[in-house]
Amino acid sequence: MVVDESILDTTASEQSDDDCIFNNDYRGLTLEWLTELKKKDFIWRADLDEALIPIGQDTVFISKGGCDHFGISVELKLVNDNHSISDSTYWIQSALKLADDYNMEQYRKAIKEGKLRKSQDGENSIWFEVDDDNVDDNLYYVGIEVTFEEKSKRISISQYYN
Repeated sequence: MVVDESILDTTASEQSDDDCIFNNDYRGLTLEWLTELKKKDFIWRADLDEALIPIGQDTVFISKGGCDHFGISVELKLVNDNHSISDSTYWIQSALKLADDYNMEQYRKAIKEGKLRKSQDGENSIWFEVDDDNVDDNLYYVGIEVTFEEKSKRISISQYYN
């Protein structure tokens, strides 16, 4: 198993739970990620353990960290979008933009190479699976999830170490 050493929690001062396997300093890790991405206009929501990045009426939510599982997630909430759930091309291109903007390399690669599988197709959601690029690294790709809610739509890409 290969694990990025920077995600391991090695100091008791950073732990809120002494039993954590990974670094659960969501704020510190997410802010470090935002700094690497050169993103300065965001709002930290401690109650969500996420940074919110306003884009007009839409919002990107990003988070990095975890205790038992170390997650990295990017989610775009769209308020005034008229695309239908069946417009897979639009949703996949939107996921590609998120992957590009937030350095989600395996998502970028899978989308560009057309290596996605539609695994769930419902009235209010659609899910695309992304292949694992290294089964030995303990990194799992959740996939691309598109969800239609009452007044908004969400596109989510995430991955985690188990």
